Amino acid sequence: MNTERPKRVFVSGHRNPDTDSIASAYALAALRGLRDPGTRYVPICPGVLPERADFLFRRFGVEPPAVHHDVFLRMRDLLEPATAIVEGTTLFAAVETLRRERAARLPVVSATGKYLGMLSAATLLSQLLNIGNDNAEDLTGRHIFSSLALIRDVLEAEAETLARADALEDFDVYVAAMRPESFAVHVPVAERKNLVIIVGDRPEIHRCALEHAVRLLIVTGTSPVAPEILSAARERGVSVMRTRLDSATVARRLKFSMPVERAPLAAEETLALAPDDRLRDFRKKMLRDASDLFPVTDAAGTLLGVVRKKQLSEPPPHRMILVDHNEPTQYLPGADELPVVEVVDHHRIGMFTSETPIRFTGDVVGSTCTLVAREFFAQGEMPTPALAGLLLGGLVSDTLMLKSPTTAPLDREICAKLEKLCGVSAETLMAEMTRIDSALTTKSANAVISGDRKDYTEGDVKFALAQVEETELELLRARKRELSAQMRFRVEVENLLFFGLLVTDAIHEISELLIVGDDDVLRALPYEKLEDNLYALPGVLSRKKQLLPQMLSICAALRRE
Repeated sequence: MNTERPKRVFVSGHRNPDTDSIASAYALAALRGLRDPGTRYVPICPGVLPERADFLFRRFGVEPPAVHHDVFLRMRDLLEPATAIVEGTTLFAAVETLRRERAARLPVVSATGKYLGMLSAATLLSQLLNIGNDNAEDLTGRHIFSSLALIRDVLEAEAETLARADALEDFDVYVAAMRPESFAVHVPVAERKNLVIIVGDRPEIHRCALEHAVRLLIVTGTSPVAPEILSAARERGVSVMRTRLDSATVARRLKFSMPVERAPLAAEETLALAPDDRLRDFRKKMLRDASDLFPVTDAAGTLLGVVRKKQLSEPPPHRMILVDHNEPTQYLPGADELPVVEVVDHHRIGMFTSETPIRFTGDVVGSTCTLVAREFFAQGEMPTPALAGLLLGGLVSDTLMLKSPTTAPLDREICAKLEKLCGVSAETLMAEMTRIDSALTTKSANAVISGDRKDYTEGDVKFALAQVEETELELLRARKRELSAQMRFRVEVENLLFFGLLVTDAIHEISELLIVGDDDVLRALPYEKLEDNLYALPGVLSRKKQLLPQMLSICAALRRE
């Protein structure tokens, strides 16, 4: 079992959230945070915040949870700081950084942080083996691109004379290991202007270099340079450096004096990622790629960090707590990618098989807020007045002011305690929430059927049941045609057996069911038919306890036929 502390634990209700699921998620996150302050518990709203829930949070002065449409792992969740090499750094220093970091690859950035490419030890080795090439950007041959200042740093040299030290130029490098009379023959001074001559304690060669006005004279082995030669060098603009290194080492290091951005960088070939890219969309590409780390850049190309391949085999950085649901069809998209560590619910059990033991709190009550409030009291924690108000609002909303057949004695007991803590009566709070504009009056057909929708899977069939609360059932008849059309569209597109919309009048304790889909299902309904696709359900207030069992029974009977 993974015991590493997660970065975040999301606490989420079901898709198309209602007041009970959002309030219970918020309160449970607060409780878990009190008991485990070292972990960040984040309540989230899995979809559009319902108007009544929004009112409830504003009523008690609480900022509602942030809306999340998914919890897919994204590159920003895996982002690690990058040890970046800044342009202008010598390749010699960059290679030392690779060695010090024990890294096969490191990103190279501009002075402003823009990603330029990836410096790879493998690419450098390939260049070193490219014998016979004489390109200034290769690591073999005599041509180099650098500046005198960079050369001085790489050679750990002392500059006796120095002209235009910071100018980046192309140079041709020669080792003067010959007699003076052979110098002009072996060194093409007439054809090349920016000559770099490497020589030891050879005053006669020093003079030849001055006569031909080479760009740089490098004297190796800490050999002295005669004062008159240095004086002449200053007059002719010849730069002179002395280094303790021998000629062979100087020749090797000079190639590594180029600015790192001119070295062979893997930019085109590297899989570059954006912070919002979903891990699931790139996992296979990353596993197939030879790279061990991948740059993550923003829209402007600025390097934000890196994602390492080893992270793909490690446990996800976040966890999930599910409230008011446990069936996979009701998860927020992406929740199946995160380990679920806890469930608090009052519905039927249709959940996944967990890989490790998890905490499960379930009971036959009318509201998840009842279960969360009970846990506050059981753990010796007292909800703040604001939290108590949220829990009370979720409780009375889901139990229809304790009139729903799902209402249990525990709901009534907890309701009384929460009333005292928040200083508001359940009747007053319920009345305030029911005055919020009705869905059938203000919302589109799609919003009505999607607002409090739950999806179910029974055997090989899928169906959906949505519910809204109204005080005027005539509104359903007025919008029946457009609601039915939208529901038929969902049945066809999502391959559902049927789609039902339960419209409930809690005051008069009656509901009406608008349902479209399979004809056999409609014929099997035991309710009074009012119109085509519309049925009266007197005394039915609960989708979970009264309507869902009936629909599951019909589905089971049809499968047996």
